[in-house]
Amino acid sequence: MEDRIRIIEVKILSDDWSILKKTTLEIRRQDGSWQTVNRETYDRGNGATILLFNREQKTVLLTRQFRFPAFVNGCEDGMLIEACAGLLEKDDPESAIRRETEEETGYHLGPVTKLFAAYMSPGSVTEKVHFFAGPIYPGTTEKHGWRCYRPR
Repeated sequence: MEDRIRIIEVKILSDDWSILKKTTLEIRRQDGSWQTVNRETYDRGNGATILLFNREQKTVLLTRQFRFPAFVNGCEDGMLIEACAGLLEKDDPESAIRRETEEETGYHLGPVTKLFAAYMSPGSVTEKVHFFAGPIYPGTTEKHGWRCYRPR
């Protein structure tokens, strides 16, 4: 990559909730010439998410959470329906999703399956999210605004 990309300068524009950087870099084009570009990247850390499901009841467990970016982009109340998720912080992906599931739902997970990892918005956000699926069982109760949804 060093033969294609040269970092010229990195400026931190904000270091509040997350880090916003402006980077000036040079990219080697196919004809061998160098092009100078500026890019802003938003770094909030990597995350993990899990689709909690109940196979017998044919339901998944989701939550509604307020998301300010959705609110300012036209979502009337800013509330989005989401799968349980959170930042890795200092944990590995599986440990992080177990921690987040317990914190957000009160449920302890049995075996989980890692499905894949993906960059969520690689044009400007550095975050890579690790996706999991895991079963929940009958007899669990709603907590923290979580609801069961039956896929159609």
